[in-house]
Amino acid sequence: MVGQIDPVLSLLERGLDLVQARQELLVQNVANVETPKYQRKDLDFEAALQESLRDKKEGVSLRVTQPAHLSSASESGLREKESNYWIRQDGSGVDIEQEMSLVLENTLYYQMLARMTSDKLSQLRTVAREVR
Repeated sequence: MVGQIDPVLSLLERGLDLVQARQELLVQNVANVETPKYQRKDLDFEAALQESLRDKKEGVSLRVTQPAHLSSASESGLREKESNYWIRQDGSGVDIEQEMSLVLENTLYYQMLARMTSDKLSQLRTVAREVR
């Protein structure tokens, strides 16, 4: 329904969904830092967002300033990425410092998307008030 109102809102909603899914994976990694042979999982946010845009074929396109930004990925970002390396002697592939950095980065993505969504809704409210 959101996409019917405004395609930008649909894109922001999808971004928030992806950030939430990634956060769940990162939290699992932190929770399993001492689990022997546990391999970390992650979600490629940019690839998943690009795939979402391709699937929906909406009228919103992302403008890039650098060719490497949001480049198309051959593998689906919606699938979990697993790393096949071990950090600890017990075979765990989780580096707690790296995971906490990624959790913070992901939190910042969420805050940015939430703010953009709030701003967009504020704009729509202003338009609705002016139309009356």
